[in-house]
Amino acid sequence: MTMSRFRHMQSQAYVPATRPRRLASGLLMGASGLLALAVFLVDTFTPLQSAVAVVYVVVVLLVAASGSRRAILGATIGCLLLTTIAYVRVHGMPALDAPMLRCAVSLGAIGSTGWLSLRNRERLITIAGQARLIELTHDSIFVRDMDDVIVLWNGGAEQLYGWTAQEALGRRASDLLGTAFPGDRVEADAALFGAGRWEGEVFQRHRDGRIVIVEARCALLRDELGKPRMILEAGTDVTERRAAAAALAESERRYRSMFETARFSFWEEDYSRVMDRVDELRAQGVTDMARYIEAHPEFVAEACALTYVTDVNAATVRMLGARRREDLIGPLDRILPASERTFAGVLLKILEGGGVAEGETHLINLRGERLTVLFALNMPLGPTRYDRVLVSVVDITDRKRTERALIAMQAELAQAARVTALGEMSASIAHEVNQPLAAIVTHGEASLRWLRRPQPDIGEACEAIDRVVRDARRASEVVHRVRSLASKEPRQHVRFDLAALVEECAQLLDGDIALHRIALRVDIARDAPLPHGDRVQLQQVVVNLMANAIRAMSEVAGKRLLTVRARADAVDGLLVEVEDSGTGIPEHIAPHLFDAFVTTRGDGMGMGLAICRSTVESHGGRLWATNRPGGGATFHFTLPLTEAEEARA
Repeated sequence: MTMSRFRHMQSQAYVPATRPRRLASGLLMGASGLLALAVFLVDTFTPLQSAVAVVYVVVVLLVAASGSRRAILGATIGCLLLTTIAYVRVHGMPALDAPMLRCAVSLGAIGSTGWLSLRNRERLITIAGQARLIELTHDSIFVRDMDDVIVLWNGGAEQLYGWTAQEALGRRASDLLGTAFPGDRVEADAALFGAGRWEGEVFQRHRDGRIVIVEARCALLRDELGKPRMILEAGTDVTERRAAAAALAESERRYRSMFETARFSFWEEDYSRVMDRVDELRAQGVTDMARYIEAHPEFVAEACALTYVTDVNAATVRMLGARRREDLIGPLDRILPASERTFAGVLLKILEGGGVAEGETHLINLRGERLTVLFALNMPLGPTRYDRVLVSVVDITDRKRTERALIAMQAELAQAARVTALGEMSASIAHEVNQPLAAIVTHGEASLRWLRRPQPDIGEACEAIDRVVRDARRASEVVHRVRSLASKEPRQHVRFDLAALVEECAQLLDGDIALHRIALRVDIARDAPLPHGDRVQLQQVVVNLMANAIRAMSEVAGKRLLTVRARADAVDGLLVEVEDSGTGIPEHIAPHLFDAFVTTRGDGMGMGLAICRSTVESHGGRLWATNRPGGGATFHFTLPLTEAEEARA
């Protein structure tokens, strides 16, 4: 660390005496040399009998004021030699007389002055070094005498209070800073004068008028007799630190208020022991925790037992059926089933560091009841803050129960709609069944005639019976399709042939298609992917859309064309369209076309399209309708290649 870095901080409170200006130093050295020469000439060549050599002391003092240690030694030795030479030249060999006594006094004075000058120089160097250290510190340091007058003011004090050394020196500290103590100042003074030091926080005034909080450290400086002489006060500005601490305390207070009063569940969990266990595994060479958890599913239960619930709010106490929060403090595995795989995902999220882990899981309350909850776990901000992880939990048990009831009700409604649709298609179904039945009767009678001939024709009779079997199977297939639509059996999502499904729908509606002289065109693109879903539900969608198209064209003159097409879609997977040349969709009906109980038929329930939309959306697709420019309407629906698991009815 160099002095240049701190040069801007130096105060003008004092100027070290060991660094005189070169010009003044040169003048003093020159003057001391001339004075020494003059003293030597007077002492040697004049008849003065006084101790003139004592004046050499002034020479040593001049050199000491401006020279180095070597210069002081040189001046002292030189003056001693000049004094001795002058005595020998004037008086000859030493004799115990008055001149000898005057010479001895002069030599003693010169030697003592040189020795004291050297000591004083060393003391000044020490003081200058201490002064430089005071200037280098970032802390504020000032010294005041017993009258509270400031006698030293460093660069740190200039930065902290805004006053320069020239402005602060000589002023009373209490007037300049307006120091105020949070407690009793008398107690602070008693501690300072009793123990010799005092530490604490004070409020002091900056030059611009604002108040700064200073962490002060005061020391009482005494003289050799133990009398108080000075008070040294070092200070550190802690205003921002105290403001940050106050903001942190206020933030913690708001957090605790929200934590305690929230109407949904809040938990605090400690994952420290889990992380210690993970560190052990890593020390043993485990690098991929995801793969390790997959290979060692028992680690999830171990981690769950190591996770500790440290705090919960009142809503959690109510949700888990506890009498007091202390009943819930402890290992997490008392509440979270060890088999819950969602916890593995939470662990991996924590190990990744940061973010939020969300999901749905199950808890066991203290009454042994299984709860379905949504949770959000906020990751710690730092890599070591795993002792206070916040978890928010929302109980959705009742919502799930209601959803299951709603799904069951929708299934019942869909089944009723299918039965209603079958009733509306009864004429077509009767036509489908009557045709094979009439053929069975005809082929049966023919076979009897072949057998009753005088010479029975067994071959013709067998052919007629084969046709009877074929038509019976055809009738059975019609009945099977009807039973499928009306069945309440649980559905399964499978991959199926769309062309075959459309063909079956056309056979169910064959009577109405023939009655209204409608041309049916099926256009399934070769690259169209096979749909995956509940075959019966999707068959109901296609039947409803085709039946609506037939009714829309029943009163339209001219060519009646019903088109069913399907093709691959880059965004949605599979796009199916049912298009007719009928009357189209009225403008006032279009915005509410798929709402329940909306219909253009006087005898309609208005549930068909609503059920179709619900079915398609439950498979992860969407259903919409558009009017054709030349007349008629087109109903479009999409099916993704992989539908959501929630689509299972």
